[in-house]
Amino acid sequence: MAASARQERAFDLYLKLGPDRSLAELGRLLRADPGSAGLRRAPTLRTLEGWSARYGWQERIAGIERKAREEEDRRRVEWVKQHRERLRQEGLLLQQRGIGWLKEKETAEVSASEAIRAIDTGFKLEALSLGEATQRIAIDEEDDDRLRRLSDEDLDLLIRQARAAQPGSPPGEGEAPPG
Repeated sequence: MAASARQERAFDLYLKLGPDRSLAELGRLLRADPGSAGLRRAPTLRTLEGWSARYGWQERIAGIERKAREEEDRRRVEWVKQHRERLRQEGLLLQQRGIGWLKEKETAEVSASEAIRAIDTGFKLEALSLGEATQRIAIDEEDDDRLRRLSDEDLDLLIRQARAAQPGSPPGEGEAPPG
């Protein structure tokens, strides 16, 4: 047997009472203003208890709350996916910029160490977006001096290795030349 329109209006008001809802509170509200649920007169507490049992108000509310939690979980999962994709894209962009800076190291306003840092940071962001563990590695002054002393051949090798490590890089692009 389906609930009548007035029983559904009473249920809607009961649902709107929120997590602290009770049939006694619903009864009090309906006695104070039966018109709030479109009723001419308020039902008794016993009648509300009968409607709740007969039409499964508790089960309906549990179902509504479960669906709300599931929807919230879906939104959270989607946000995490989008966040990880943004991190991956930013990581790839940093890698590409770093490689570009290394290629144009004579004319670029960026030092080789800054370009390599960009590539390294890009790799870490990409790894983080994929859920892989990352570690924090600091480049100290000694490392910075070594980077400044890199020869063109060393930089070319670094560029090839960075390209080879990029997803979707053509085969052989990062390999050392025969010699």
